[in-house]
Formats: sequence, structure tokens, C-alpha cells
Amino acid sequence: MSGVAVRQPVLDSLAAVVLAAGLALVLVVAAGRVENARVGAAETEARMAAALWEQEGGGADAVAGLLRERATITGADAGGAESGPGAYAYEAGALDPAVWIVVAPDAADGPRGALPVTAIAIALAGLMVVTGWVLGRRRGPTRTRYPVGIAFFSLGCMGLTAVAAGRWADGELRSLSAGTAAQGARAIEIALATGAGPDGAARVAQLPWAQDPSLDSPTEQWTMPAAVAAAIAASPERGAPTASTTLSAMPERDVETVAPPSPTAQDASAGTPAIAPHTVEADGATWHVARTADIHVAFLGYERTASPTLALAAAGGLAGLLVVLVLHLVQLASRPRALRRTLAAWGLLAPAAALILAFTLGPLLFSLWISLHEWRLIDPVPLFLGFDNYAALLRDREWWSAIGNTALFTLHVPVAMAIALALAILTRGSRRALRWARLALFLPGITSVAAIAVVWKWLLSDQYGLANRGLERAGLGSVPWLTSPDTALASLMIIGIWMVVGYQMVVFQAGLAAIPRDWYDAARVDGAGPWQRFRHITLPGLRHTLFFVLVTSIIGSFQVFGLVYVMTEGGPLGATDVAVYHIYREAWEFLQFGNAAAMSWLLFAVVFAATWLHFRFLDARRAHD
Repeated sequence: MSGVAVRQPVLDSLAAVVLAAGLALVLVVAAGRVENARVGAAETEARMAAALWEQEGGGADAVAGLLRERATITGADAGGAESGPGAYAYEAGALDPAVWIVVAPDAADGPRGALPVTAIAIALAGLMVVTGWVLGRRRGPTRTRYPVGIAFFSLGCMGLTAVAAGRWADGELRSLSAGTAAQGARAIEIALATGAGPDGAARVAQLPWAQDPSLDSPTEQWTMPAAVAAAIAASPERGAPTASTTLSAMPERDVETVAPPSPTAQDASAGTPAIAPHTVEADGATWHVARTADIHVAFLGYERTASPTLALAAAGGLAGLLVVLVLHLVQLASRPRALRRTLAAWGLLAPAAALILAFTLGPLLFSLWISLHEWRLIDPVPLFLGFDNYAALLRDREWWSAIGNTALFTLHVPVAMAIALALAILTRGSRRALRWARLALFLPGITSVAAIAVVWKWLLSDQYGLANRGLERAGLGSVPWLTSPDTALASLMIIGIWMVVGYQMVVFQAGLAAIPRDWYDAARVDGAGPWQRFRHITLPGLRHTLFFVLVTSIIGSFQVFGLVYVMTEGGPLGATDVAVYHIYREAWEFLQFGNAAAMSWLLFAVVFAATWLHFRFLDARRAHD
């Protein structure tokens, strides 16, 4: 009993500590993501400042006009990543940088901007309740039931904290995005004030831009996506309130950001309409837009490109799982043997679970996350699209053609199984010739697919292939085995049969060995012929083996890639463009990793559905038998 008195408070306290660590992790993730976005915004502003410095008539005054005391101009030797967000500026025609401009990240707007106050309050309130629960259990009797109530409370507290932190981060990221767009417009104003032309001034912003007249002509836009330009053209903010009108309606923080700081910029922009940052929706994304003179700049918001939603969900989920597991140990405090066994089991399972999480479940979830984004690998930040990739695939004829080719290729599986079963029956026995025959048939199953593909490509070549030379010597015409859309896929199916039949034969022979010989002897005594013995003894006895070979072979045929990649590369005319090869091209040739991941999950769904139907069919047969 004294042991219980020691273990239970420790485990109770451990649950509170794990909950506190989980809540802290959620808060750190949210605050860290916002801080990273602030640094990213400062780097963008540094590039604007460097471009302004390089402008004719620019220099330090223009940089100070844009960033005030937040910018520090030093010698180029002081540059580097360690000195904070910044950018090099170059003299005209020089190869070496002239100065290094460091920009301090924009300070948070008060405590509410620096920290997720609401989320912190929720976390502290939850911790106080859990702490009270821990203290109450010390004074109460020993309990052996799982603390369901405190478990749900902890999960709820974790969820509310994550939601509140996410909402705070979203608001801060939106504010940062609006400020970045406004800074782009402001940099253009200053560049115009220094005498730059519209095109040169617009490039200073380092953001996608378009002049107002070109919004109605998509062919004249060079840096702004056409969908964004169309959204700006249709926006009611396009046509006008003046700077004074719009700035008066803006929050104080944004007014400070947008207001022209230098007399030079004010003089230059006097009389030019400036529209306060606003947002437009284009291609399912929110773009922050600002305008100065007749130049519009657009910026894809941080709330989209740096959203902490996924990280918060992962952190909250992991912390919640740990809390639930620790609470499971709490109920075992009064049963030391069960507690030791549970801890030992968890300790033994932990390495395998970590491997599965890191190399199986983790990549699966990562591919699912990729499938919800537009990601070309070279993009700094994937663009969240939701289920748009999946919706687009439903209308993608090339993808469904690849699925159709894969389904056709799968038809070789029953043919291969029939041949393999016949060979398994014919090559049973221990004679040397039969052993050599089995070895020869099994060799293709353990040979490199690439090597097999190269050899068969040479054998089936239209120009020098031995297959066509043999047909010609026999008086038959040559066949375009791999160069005709009518025969290419069939040729691959024949090679596929040759590759798998040896492996299937070995599996069938193992199944045949498990069938009792007495059954065949009894059948012979009853007068059963070879066909009757095969139909009523061999096939039922191989039922599970047949099902195993069928399922694994279908899954393998849906994953065919090496033969297609080496022999036909999806041709001719897409006749051998199977699903996995199509996914490969989408990812590594067109760099559409989001589409490729969505295709992978759709292919998984097709294979899973086929396997599930096979299992259901087998269960139905069992019930019928």
C-alpha cells in the first residue's frame, strides 16, 4: 500500500507535466510560425530596400524613407545570415556588393500581437484544473478506474488551446501580409519619386505587379498570375477612394505602415490614388493587394503559405495521445505487476512503433498532406488547395486512361496463375530434370526487372530483334511488338506472365504439398478420374493459396513500372502509360507533386477496394461452404 502511495502521486503529476509540455509545445509552434513569418517579411522588405538603394537617385535616403529606423546599412563585409534578415545592394555594373542592408523584423503590436494571450489563458486555466485534480487525488482514496473525465478535459483543453493559438496566428499572419503588400506599394511610390519609370519602379516592390490598364488584357501581364489580375480587375476596390479616405478607415497599425514617411515620397505621390491593402480571392487562395499610382502589387498571404494549422494539429494530437497514455498508467498505480508489464510492453514496442511512424505512417501522412497542396518542389512554400487535386483528377482523361491501361495489364494475372498451376502440377516430384525445370522457371522471378526489360527490348526490336528474325525465317511477317499501340501492352503482358509464373508455381507447389495424399487415394478408390480429382480435391485444397496469389499478383500488377520505364516509356501514343509510370512522370518530369500524391492515393483506393472485394467474396464462399 505504501508503494501505491508513492506511485500514484508520481503518475498523477506526470500526467500534469505531460499536459503542460503539450500545451507549451502548441503555443511555441504558433508563436514560432508567426516569428518566422516576421523574419520572412523582413527579408522581403530588405530586398525592396536593396532595389531602392540601387535605383538612380535612391541610396540611403530612399531606404530610410521605406523602413525608417528598422534598416541599418553597413559595409558589404558585414553581410551574412548571422546578422539577421537583410540583402546586398550593388553599384551599377559592379560584381561585388556595395552595402549590406539589415532589416529588423516588424515589432508585434502590443502583447496581444506578441503572444497568443487567449490561448495562454486557456492553457493556464486547464493546467490549474488538472493540478487541482492531482492534489485532490493525493488526499482521496486510491482509484483503479481510468480517469475518463480528466482525459476528456485534457483533450478539450489541448484542442481549445490549439484553436485559439491558430486563430491568433492567422490574424497576425494576415496583418503581416497586408503590411508586406503595403510596403511594396510604398516602395513603388518612393521609386517613382526618385525618377524611375513605372516598370522600373514596379520591379522595386519584388512582388507580382500589373499596371491598371493591363488588368483587362491578360496577354500584357508578365509577373502577376492571370487569375489574380482578373480578380483585381473585378474588385470594387479597383476604382478608387483616395489615399486620405482609405487610410482613415484603416487600423492604426496599417495606417502607420502605409503612410508615406518621407517628404520626397509625399511630394511624388500627391494626387495619385493609393488604395489601402485589401484582399482578393484567386484560384482558391487569398492575395493581399495594394495600389499606388496605376500599379497594383499582389502578395500571396502568409496565412496561406505559412499556416500553422497542420503543425498545430500534429503537436496537439501527439500531446493529447501522450496524455491519454500517461493517464492509462495512472489507473495501474495500485497494480504494480500490471504496471511493470505495461511499461515493459511499451518499451519493447516503442522501437518498432517509432520505425513504423517514421518510415510508414509518416510518409503516408506526408503524401496525403502533399496531395492537398500545389507543390513543384522548387516552390518555397506549397499552396494549399484542399481537394482540388482530387477534383481535377476526376476530369483528367489521361489519368483515367492510365488506370484503364493498368486494369488491362492486370488481366494477365489469371492467365499467369493458370499456367503456374499447370506447371506446378507437371513439375512435382524429386527427379533431377524436374528440379532443374523448377529452377529455370523460377529464375525470372529473382532477376532484376531492368535487366529483363533490356533483354526483352532487344529480342522484340523491330530492326534487329531475334523474335522478328525468327518469324521472317518461318515465312511470317514481322510484328511491331513495342512500336504499335495495338501490340505494345499485350507484349508487356506476355513478359509479365513470363516473369511471375515461376514464383507463382513455387507457391502453388507449397499449397499442393499441404493437401493430404489420402484424399487422392480415396478418390481413386471411388473411381474419380484426373479431372474430377483436380476439380474436387486440388482446387478446394488450394483455395487459400489461390486467393493469396491472386491478391498479391493484382497488387503487384497495379504497381508495374520497371518494364514500362525501360521498354516503352509509356508509348506508343500512351498505349502503355500505366498508373505508376503516369505518377512518376507527373512528379519528376512535370514537378506536380501535389497531383502525383493525389494520384497515388486514388490508386491506393482502387487497390484497396479490389482487395476488400476479394476478401468479401472469400468470406461469402466460406459462409456458403
